[in-house]
Amino acid sequence: MAWSDVRSIDCSRFAGAFVLNSHGYIASRQTDEEKLLIWRRAGLCGGAPMDSERLFRVSVVHLEPVEMMRIDVSGKPLQGKKLLPDGADAWPEDPALRRVVRTAVLALYTLGLDIGEAEISLGGDGRTVVRAAWPKLRDTRLEAASLRRFAARHAAARAGAADRRLLIGADPEFVLVTPAGKIASASRFFGAGVGGAAGADALLVGRRLLYPVAELRPEPAEDPAALAANVRRLMLRAADRISDPSLRWAAGAMPVPGLALGGHIHLSGAPLTSRLLRLLDSCAAFPLALVEDPAGRARRPRYGTLGDFRLQPHGGFEYRTLPSWLVSPAATKASFALALLCAREELNLTYMPALDERYAAAYYAGDRTELAGCLDGLVSSFAATLSYSSLAPYIEPLLNAARLGKTWDERADIRIKWRLPL
Repeated sequence: MAWSDVRSIDCSRFAGAFVLNSHGYIASRQTDEEKLLIWRRAGLCGGAPMDSERLFRVSVVHLEPVEMMRIDVSGKPLQGKKLLPDGADAWPEDPALRRVVRTAVLALYTLGLDIGEAEISLGGDGRTVVRAAWPKLRDTRLEAASLRRFAARHAAARAGAADRRLLIGADPEFVLVTPAGKIASASRFFGAGVGGAAGADALLVGRRLLYPVAELRPEPAEDPAALAANVRRLMLRAADRISDPSLRWAAGAMPVPGLALGGHIHLSGAPLTSRLLRLLDSCAAFPLALVEDPAGRARRPRYGTLGDFRLQPHGGFEYRTLPSWLVSPAATKASFALALLCAREELNLTYMPALDERYAAAYYAGDRTELAGCLDGLVSSFAATLSYSSLAPYIEPLLNAARLGKTWDERADIRIKWRLPL
């Protein structure tokens, strides 16, 4: 493991090493306006003025809070109860404070930082806005102790890697559309929020909790083909419950204006690291953005934020950035294979265009021409790994489509390509 807050580091020079704060020097020299532009692009600030604001300073070391305090407008700490529970790197239990921490983690992540502090404003309506950030902790002893804990966990995880079983899971979404282009609520067929392998996902509209979106929860697997087969089995079961033959099954990023869909991927047996997140952004989110329907641009930044993750009770994590790849079996298997490649080759994939400002900006803007500039570098990086030969049959069709400028059509009924009965 290496750590730098001195200057920007070319991570490719340290194959096999974990570099923290490789962009520390860049972040320390960015103006407030430049930071605000990056945060606004990722949906972390902006919007209507907030009432009844409370300010917090959150210290973060590698995606986890190590200190959180209430501050006044001058930055001076206010007396009050302890905001983080006992135990190393614990997140607060209060949902509003968890949103504050999540915003702080993402605010640093979008600047290319793994270590730092962020000032976050929490409004009376529950919204959070990032106000400022720095690439270091004020408390140097806390930073050193936190880095020692991280180094110990990282070493233990690597030592036990050979004995862990790497599994990939998912919970993709799709929506049912009437001939008039309206949404047919999935809860008509699956029930509101029922558990199990398929169900209706909740959506808060105003103060009403609706269940318009169908969600599949396949059994995890070790390879893309097996997990895709699990997905198809659930789609067949869903077809038995959806009794209206006139409904179109739609997937993608935003097949109905205003309704964003996700294709979340779950990884267990691969410890969550900021490096792995940046690889998933670079190697999965960027290629899928190159082939998504142009209408999918509207999904970002409210959804599809780079580095969006959620820890899972089973010890793994959920990568939440991707749109619903259920548009086709090919897109599905490519998404699984790209995620597996990142997990298997985390320390060997050295090209991370998500750390390049021009590609991050192109991703959020939906500029496929600019984003395509990273494609050759990704292909070379993939080909240099041992895992790529077995995963290439799933990945290369998507890369070829990206090279040719082809995009999926979110108006199509996904049952056709999945060969489901209409």
